[in-house]
Amino acid sequence: MGGEPATIGRSPQENLYIDNPAVSFHHARVFSQAGVYYVEDLGSLNGTFLNGNRITQAPLSYGDVITVGKHTVRFARDVPGMTPQAPAPQRDAEEEETLKLTGTMVLDTKKRRELQEAFAKGRTAAASLSASSQRATRVGKLTVIKGKMTAKDYLLTSPTAMIGKSSQCALRLKGWFAPQIAGIITKQGETYTFAPSIKKVSVNGQPLTAKVELKDGDLVAVGRVQLQFSLVAW
Repeated sequence: MGGEPATIGRSPQENLYIDNPAVSFHHARVFSQAGVYYVEDLGSLNGTFLNGNRITQAPLSYGDVITVGKHTVRFARDVPGMTPQAPAPQRDAEEEETLKLTGTMVLDTKKRRELQEAFAKGRTAAASLSASSQRATRVGKLTVIKGKMTAKDYLLTSPTAMIGKSSQCALRLKGWFAPQIAGIITKQGETYTFAPSIKKVSVNGQPLTAKVELKDGDLVAVGRVQLQFSLVAW
């Protein structure tokens, strides 16, 4: 790595390029500060995990395993003229079989550099892509921050999504008094609008009586349920 951060993601511009839909375009990075290496999640949709635990930022030790989507990267620090004292963690037969089934990549820093060089030689066509095509696509997401629904997070990838108790709704409310259909969210590119079907709907505390465009960070309330809208890389 040297002194420069190493980025991980689905964009061909990343240092470690992973072409997998579970990986965000700009997913995570590894960087050095005051002689200590850290891994940091870059606001990815599916999260970054260190030794099985989801993290925002954490220091790295020899043999740590970083998981991004279905891929893992094993951290090893190379010191010229020295052999690391701590052995790499051993994997049992079950774990080895899991790696084969999921196509997981296990890399130390030396192997990563080799793959980067191979990537630079074999991906020259990617450099000719326009800036617009390389920009990460953003999609809307609603996260439940208060109340009960059938899921915690909802990714809004369809042209329309209804919210309510009805089985036809993609965003399902719970409770006896929940409305069958509370409103409809419409997607056009990266623009999302919300049209209410009942009176007890508000955005940022303001009662909603007509269709409104949702902005990143908006708080949507449907009865006792509160959700936060955000745009995330996908």
